[in-house]
Amino acid sequence: MEPVIFYIVSTLLKLYFKADHILIRRLVMDIKKRLYEFIINRRAKIVKNRWVFMSFIGHYSDNPKYLSIKLHELYPEIEIIWCVRPEYLSLLPEYVTGVEYGSHEAAKYMSSAEVIIDNVYGERAFNIFGNSIFNKMKAKVLSHFLYKKGQRIYSTWHGTPLKRMGRDQIGNNLSGYECRGLKMLLGNRFTMDIMKHLTFDKVPMEVLGSPRNDILFEHDADIIKKKLGLSLDKKILLFAPTFRNDGRDVEGKNLNRSGLDQLAMIDLDRLFKTLHERFGGDWAMVCRFHYNVSEMVDWGHLERKCCGRVINGNLHDDMSEYLSASDILITDASSCMFDYMITERPCFLFFPDIDNYANKERGFYIQIDELPFPMAVDFNELIDSIMDFNSDTYKEKVCRLKDRLGYMEDGNSSQRILEWIFKDAGGK
Repeated sequence: MEPVIFYIVSTLLKLYFKADHILIRRLVMDIKKRLYEFIINRRAKIVKNRWVFMSFIGHYSDNPKYLSIKLHELYPEIEIIWCVRPEYLSLLPEYVTGVEYGSHEAAKYMSSAEVIIDNVYGERAFNIFGNSIFNKMKAKVLSHFLYKKGQRIYSTWHGTPLKRMGRDQIGNNLSGYECRGLKMLLGNRFTMDIMKHLTFDKVPMEVLGSPRNDILFEHDADIIKKKLGLSLDKKILLFAPTFRNDGRDVEGKNLNRSGLDQLAMIDLDRLFKTLHERFGGDWAMVCRFHYNVSEMVDWGHLERKCCGRVINGNLHDDMSEYLSASDILITDASSCMFDYMITERPCFLFFPDIDNYANKERGFYIQIDELPFPMAVDFNELIDSIMDFNSDTYKEKVCRLKDRLGYMEDGNSSQRILEWIFKDAGGK
């Protein structure tokens, strides 16, 4: 039956548009996928103790990763499935069943799962744009059909937001939100308040901590460095710029603005010399781009250009491990700063385009000058910030910000969330 439906939909679309354009093919594929998911979702029976995990769009990382590790440690009888991109299948532990993200097989597991956990919106949320009746009806219908009684769907989100999102973002036209059966488990009160607003207060939420940050409390830096292929004899500077996207990307403009431009401004000799003078030791620089950017970077050219002193920080999928292994973080607007401050190690903001980002591209929930992290708009200011860094003052400001945000981080978030999920379901 399903192939017949797919054929009819494909043929009608091609006849209607009288073209075989790549956009039409993508539309056809998306409709096929949605139809398949709907049919499978309605037919499949829920399998007890089957949990499906996802991170971003097919990664093995972030809060869901640490939840699944703790789940297997505490309840090894539970079946764990991960939906990931093909290149990440090899990263999965032996006890995990890995399926390709977006595949028919993934749809079958998601339709039969007792629990679904991801770090976005549980793949069950639909934004409504503008006041179009069609958009409102579409969101309600899709939300209804993808909801399945008896399934429990949770989102851990993926950090503390500094950048404005969704309906708060500059130039947005969001007017509503639909989601059935989703609950969000968040790291702090500040994030919860923002997410309640973004979801039009339609999603139940709890503040329970961030599983990905458990590793920042108890870890062996040398073990993590070995895993990441980093030198044990050098201190690690992690450079982790955020993704820029102002809606236009002429000749790779957004790619360059998302870290490459900043990197070109850095005099590595002077930077390493300054770090040595202020903090001691020999230094190596790990460059971790946003996953939207890393695939487009010519790492070979970059490493040759920087004489091997820039290390590819995207070889491993887990940002938390890089944060754990690093002695200093340099970023701009990435939420990793809020994770890293748990360690109370130095974090510096290098933000040459801050005015454009704040006023035209995204905007902020917290003003940059209210953060404890020294901020620089050019390389000379960055050097001065490093030389003038005061550890005691910095730690005092970090503690005040933790209180302001309402942190729930103590190294036990994974276990606390699992206990809450089992209680939410009426017991193990």
